[in-house]
Amino acid sequence: MAKIEKKIIEVKIKNIEEFNLPYWEIDSGKEGPSFLLTAALHGCEVIGCEVLRRFCPIAGEKLIKGKIILLPFGNPPALWNRRHHVYSSSNEPKGHGVDNIQRAWPGNPDGHEIEQLAFIINENIIKHATHNIDMHCWSRFNVAASVPDNEEKQIKFALAAALPAINIVDRVPKPPPCFLSGLFNYTGRLSFSMEFSGQYMLSEKEIKLGLRMLTNCSKYLKMFDGELEGMDEPVMYSGKSETAVVNAPMNGLFIENGLSTGDWVKKGDLLGTLFSDDTLDVEEIRAPIDGGLYTYGCHRRNADVDLAAQHPYADKGDVLAVIISARKT
Repeated sequence: MAKIEKKIIEVKIKNIEEFNLPYWEIDSGKEGPSFLLTAALHGCEVIGCEVLRRFCPIAGEKLIKGKIILLPFGNPPALWNRRHHVYSSSNEPKGHGVDNIQRAWPGNPDGHEIEQLAFIINENIIKHATHNIDMHCWSRFNVAASVPDNEEKQIKFALAAALPAINIVDRVPKPPPCFLSGLFNYTGRLSFSMEFSGQYMLSEKEIKLGLRMLTNCSKYLKMFDGELEGMDEPVMYSGKSETAVVNAPMNGLFIENGLSTGDWVKKGDLLGTLFSDDTLDVEEIRAPIDGGLYTYGCHRRNADVDLAAQHPYADKGDVLAVIISARKT
């Protein structure tokens, strides 16, 4: 059994009271990868925190080489604010402000607060790691997905996660400051980011997906024994498979049909009904193709931070679902 050790980084940065940054290090005592798993770099994206708590004893039992480092609360000041960033205000979208830690890696010891925090984490943990999965959350209207760059080695690593979808980003490595996964890939280390379905919340369904993802990816790196699970399941390739956008044919209240993102539907399946406030007519909304629900439900931009943006009333033309055809791994 591997050794599990809790470690503490004492963080002193300007304008924020001194605090501890705890993490777990699971060491097999044998040569191998140094696999870093990160969560809650944005304060409202908390599903990964619980995934790491549950994964810690699994890693302690199954690790056969190398070490696994678990950082469940990567940005405590944003967590305390209960929003994306340390200075985010009510109903403010994620945006690209200076306090977004995902624009700061590898940090700056003389920069603003979050650049200093990124620098401390990089110096103590990140620069010593060989691999990384950076866990995030997006709107509950979107399916859980891995988000690798369009490079074969990253895509293969991300496919091992066995998540319902893979959203391949066609971009070239960007020099720092950049995303955490971008920093790893820019410096020749393997990484991908991923998005759970739902911010400001915990979901047992998503937690279980996360545990399988981390177990699978540890097996992929030969750090655990055993076969990968879920490799026979279909995958939605965003931008790489047939995609159908389902729009509202009229104004009205969209009543969902008990489905959720990640569910698979057949052409003609009932997605929901549209109830017109103008005529009281009801129109059935059906799936135009076989595929998976990449998005599902009436919502608008920034639905994660604005309750009105989650309102089920649709204007004519609003997107009610995005369906992506299955592609076997």
